[in-house]
Amino acid sequence: MSFQKPIILFIALFYVSFGACNDKDAIDKPEELTKADYPNPVINPDPIVDYNLWKIENGKFYLDGEWVFLKIAKPLIDFSDAEQVERLISNLNTFRNKYFNTIELNCYWHHFDTDGDGIPDKSLAPLAKLVDAIYAKGMYPCLSVETYAVGGGTIPEDFWDLYPDAFAINEKGEKVTDTEYGFGSKVVSIFHPGYRTTAHTFIKSLAKGIDTRKILYFETTVEPQYMGAIALCYSEAARDEYRKWRDINQLTGPDSEMPSTFPVPASFITNATWNKFRAQFLARWVNEDAAAYREIAGEKAYVAVDYLDANENEQQLRMGDPVEFLSHLTAANIIQVNWTWYFPDNKPNQKAYDRVWQVRKATGKDWAIAEHMTFNGSDFVHFKESELESILENTLTQGTRFGWEFVSVTNDSNGSFSLYNSDWSPKRVMKFVDQYWGYWLHRIKVIDKNENVYTITKQNKPK
Repeated sequence: MSFQKPIILFIALFYVSFGACNDKDAIDKPEELTKADYPNPVINPDPIVDYNLWKIENGKFYLDGEWVFLKIAKPLIDFSDAEQVERLISNLNTFRNKYFNTIELNCYWHHFDTDGDGIPDKSLAPLAKLVDAIYAKGMYPCLSVETYAVGGGTIPEDFWDLYPDAFAINEKGEKVTDTEYGFGSKVVSIFHPGYRTTAHTFIKSLAKGIDTRKILYFETTVEPQYMGAIALCYSEAARDEYRKWRDINQLTGPDSEMPSTFPVPASFITNATWNKFRAQFLARWVNEDAAAYREIAGEKAYVAVDYLDANENEQQLRMGDPVEFLSHLTAANIIQVNWTWYFPDNKPNQKAYDRVWQVRKATGKDWAIAEHMTFNGSDFVHFKESELESILENTLTQGTRFGWEFVSVTNDSNGSFSLYNSDWSPKRVMKFVDQYWGYWLHRIKVIDKNENVYTITKQNKPK
């Protein structure tokens, strides 16, 4: 009996201790973090944006040697309108409070130049003031232009009085308007020398009117393409350029010769030689626009170019040969992919990224690979949050993590393209970014380090 009580006590203590251990394990079991567990960063009250410290390399932007992921706001307003510009300046703190560190100013040709000669008739003072104000707030200004007339841009009406023969011509011999996107604007032939010279005059005039040192990068015309639903271009200007190109390349075969009458047969519309020329000339157009910027801003000015890779059955019409186009882009520092998500199948647009990476690797070009319109106010509203997450993750894994571009960063509850309500609260799509900005910064770093996707727990929650 004298040994029985200690043995019973030992057994009792063992079971109590074992049970306590089990309870402790249950209490300490790692709890998965949610997106909300990652705090948004503290906003720097006095950020440094010294343009002497800027560098784009290895697909990223660096400030004084430190990688900075760009959250790019693109407000679609009339930058020739002093009242609209002043309103934007008054909202710059709001932009900063939403963690935007870059603002891109998309200037429509017809807003500034009413007579179509490429020389602005409206004052550039509001635009210059805005560039200075953005820079003074510790953000990076960028400048883009729309000098084409497909998908929303418009050529100044009086331009057509100066160059009535500058119309794009379809395979039937007809002048073309933008019926594809529904704007009805007159479509210009990019082969017309008067058009290109005048557009370059406009680009250089804009650049002369601002402090180009404060511009992080310049963007050529939005979504450079021919059209996806109409075969272009069979104008006399196109014929002249094609003839010169064939001579330079010593091509004399009748199969690739442009027909002299309309309608143009389908066999020529899809001809490989013709489409190789179209792709190379499209790249030439973009390269010349970049050269116009650099003539004023200097040879080291950074240039972004949109790459539109949409429905595959339209790609030949849009740009002749996508890889040929990309291979002849000699002036680009940043490639902005559109579409990043293949909407018809609701999946990553793999072919677009594959083509960009193929050319980047083959040519050794140090392109930053980002997106044109990571999110906009209309194209993503039907996606669930899980799908929005997949779209964002796709951009991070397929690009170089240069930045995200959001269009249009304006406050209009009723505006179909605006990402914010009138009180500056984010609409649903943008809220998924803003509300979890701390989480997205974490994901950007994790993906960039090529770490495996893993579950973060409360024990190693970021401070």
